[in-house]
Amino acid sequence: MSRFFDSAGGHEFGLPVPAAASSASGLESPSLFGAGEEADAATAYEVKFLLAEEQAAEVERRVRGKLALDPYADPALRNAYLTTSVYTDTPNFDVFYRADGYDRDKFRVRRYGPDGPVFVERKTKNGDKVRKHRARINAAEVGDLAAAELNGEWAGEWFHSQLLQKGLRPVCRVAYERVAYLGTADGGTVRLTFDRNIRGVPATEWRLEAVGSVPPLVDRVVCEFKFRNAMPALFRG
Repeated sequence: MSRFFDSAGGHEFGLPVPAAASSASGLESPSLFGAGEEADAATAYEVKFLLAEEQAAEVERRVRGKLALDPYADPALRNAYLTTSVYTDTPNFDVFYRADGYDRDKFRVRRYGPDGPVFVERKTKNGDKVRKHRARINAAEVGDLAAAELNGEWAGEWFHSQLLQKGLRPVCRVAYERVAYLGTADGGTVRLTFDRNIRGVPATEWRLEAVGSVPPLVDRVVCEFKFRNAMPALFRG
C-alpha cells in the first residue's frame, strides 16, 4: 500500500491494489443524476487532493488495469482530453461569495475535446456531497443562452430558465487536460480524475473558445475521487 498527502490539508490516504476493473462502457460519473425528485435527493461524494506529479503517477499506476480509461481519452494527449467550461455568476458575484440562494448551485456550460459534445450542467454541492444534472446541446445553441427571454422548448431550456431567474451570466472560462478512469468497486461506480494545466480567463460571452497560452492556476495535479455511499476500498487504505 502507498500513502499520500495533500499539500494543503495534510490528509493521509492510501490505495491498495484492487481487483480487476470492469469496462467503463455504459458507466457514468457517480455524481451524475437524472432529473426528478428522487434524483434531487440523491448525492455522491467528490474528494479532491493536490498532488505532485510523482504522487499522481503512483496513484495512476495503482489503478491502471483496475479501472478503465474514460471514453474521451485521447492517445495523442497521453490519454488526456481537453475540457473547456464557461462558469456563471451574478454581477455582484453572489456565487463566489456564497450568498443566500447561491451557496450550493453552480451553473456551467462544458465541452469535451476541442470540438466535442457540449453540455449545460448544474452542480449542487454540500460539503463533500454533490450531485450533477446535465443535458447535451448543440454547440451552435450555446449563444442562445444570452437571450433575455426563454426561446422555446429545447434541451437547454431548464438551464436557461435558471440563468434568468438567478441573474447569472458568464464570468470566466476555464480549461484543463483531464485523464479520467471509470469502473466499479464495492458494488458501485467510481471515477478517478487527474487535471493538469488548469488555466482560466475572464469571460463575458457564451463562447467555448480556447483559453489560450496563460499561466496555469496551480502547479500541481488536481486528483479527484468520485463515488457514492462510503469510500470504496479502492480509494482508501
